[in-house]
Amino acid sequence: MPTSARRLALALAATLALPLGAACGSSVVTPAPSTSAGQGGEFTFITGEGGSTAATPTPPEPPRPPVPPDYDDPGCENAPPPLEAFTCDPFDPYGGGCLLGEACKLTIEYPSEPCGQEVYGSACALAGTGQQGDGCGDGADCGPGHVCVITGSGTQCVQVCKVDGPSGCPSGLVCEPLDVKGFGGCL
Repeated sequence: MPTSARRLALALAATLALPLGAACGSSVVTPAPSTSAGQGGEFTFITGEGGSTAATPTPPEPPRPPVPPDYDDPGCENAPPPLEAFTCDPFDPYGGGCLLGEACKLTIEYPSEPCGQEVYGSACALAGTGQQGDGCGDGADCGPGHVCVITGSGTQCVQVCKVDGPSGCPSGLVCEPLDVKGFGGCL
């Protein structure tokens, strides 16, 4: 395109852009005509003051409430270790004298008072049907050899595993310790 035709096109574009930029409160950038063909150019900034339809500024967000303090441990200096009450073997969920339709499940009895003694153990209970990764509401929902735990994906059934030694977890999962010493869940 000849230089004079390019200058005319740029001048026309700048003339049309000026009223639009002024009406909207925007900054319009148009290239200034070049005196040397093909060697770049300069930019001219054309700004406007805005029109009557300019948007009103968004008010700032209200302050957020303060974050609650971290949990304060009551400091149970003389708390006794947990008691153990295992009546069957959770690693052999069908063995240990459980009745038909029952399975050996891990149990935790939490104390009713602060700094009380927990009771970790196992007992024969109704066997659920939940398998690895299935949602659960409590231990009764999970099938033999599984326990209901709270995970980052909600509560779900996980396979019971040995923390020390071969875990027996499905491929891609690792045996993570549970509250009950020596027992883990495949996560």
